[in-house]
Amino acid sequence: MDVNSIKAVITDIDGVLTDGRVMLSDGAEMNKKVCFKDLDTISLLHNKGIKFGIISGETDRFTNALNEKLRPDYFYSGCKEKEKAVEEISYKENIPLSAICYIGDGKYDIETIRTVGIGICPADAIKEVKQVADIVLECNGGDGCLSAVYSLLFGNQSEKNESLNNIVISDLLEHKKTVDSIINNYDLRDKIYAVAEMIHKSLKKGGQILLCGNGGSAADAQHIATEFVSRFYHERKALNAEALTVNTSTLTAIGNDYSFDRVFARQVEAKGRPGDILIGISTSGESKNIIEAFEAARKLNMSTIAFTGNKDCTMKHLTDITIDIPSAETPRIQEMHIMTGHIICEIVEKEFVSKYGKGRQKDV
Repeated sequence: MDVNSIKAVITDIDGVLTDGRVMLSDGAEMNKKVCFKDLDTISLLHNKGIKFGIISGETDRFTNALNEKLRPDYFYSGCKEKEKAVEEISYKENIPLSAICYIGDGKYDIETIRTVGIGICPADAIKEVKQVADIVLECNGGDGCLSAVYSLLFGNQSEKNESLNNIVISDLLEHKKTVDSIINNYDLRDKIYAVAEMIHKSLKKGGQILLCGNGGSAADAQHIATEFVSRFYHERKALNAEALTVNTSTLTAIGNDYSFDRVFARQVEAKGRPGDILIGISTSGESKNIIEAFEAARKLNMSTIAFTGNKDCTMKHLTDITIDIPSAETPRIQEMHIMTGHIICEIVEKEFVSKYGKGRQKDV
């Protein structure tokens, strides 16, 4: 039973849209009451792209008047073989029976309820109908059954969409707030530029940039390294950068032979040279394998750069420069890590482009 697949909602009149009771006027005319909420619901269904139909076993002035008032997409009156009527609608409109929701309350509705994708009945439907219905409403006939069905089909979806929309807006505003904090943080902006200058000087002298991180930060390390080796915006010489997270044989061997805390430090010992730079990325600033990598780099007289969040952490005390993003939220920190990484790549590239000449723009 998939409410998201429903393409048509079809209902009986008496006992569903009305309570089944008849009022006689002085002129002996027959009148019945229809819930206003149900009348409004028809427009809501159409707004959702859902077809609406009526199949009534009655043929009288009230039924015809209701047809004129509601103007349903499908209308059958004096119909006792409602199952055949639904099958006809399915065939003519090319709508699978499984995509039809039918609401009924009496004996002529039983087979139809069995046939469609979702069969629904009011709380005061006959026992036999309740036994075959997929859903028994809490309300009686005439008390807003169509409105209740709409809430069942789309109410949760609307609440879910609203909830998801709130998450989207909240996250975007939090992202913007973090960006604004960086824009207004002169010290952090100076450090971003200082990192770019440090990297440029190292590369210019033949040094290399080593990068490491865990999880999403490992992906960021690989991303930034690739921007140096390939290109960012302009054609220029390849720049020597390597992420220490990509060689699975090396990572698993060191993790197995030593410990996971040594997976980056051992590689720094093997590859690092004085004048090189190690960039460690950690939202917490407490990743032991990055801390040990920094300690190994310092012994080799390498420069060190940390990308972290706004908390005081061990990594900040082991590096030459720390890009400490003004946020405590991991997703926002990671977003700013890659953004500041891109800014640094752009600045470094401009230094080399000015020497080697401008080339074509980065492919997009």
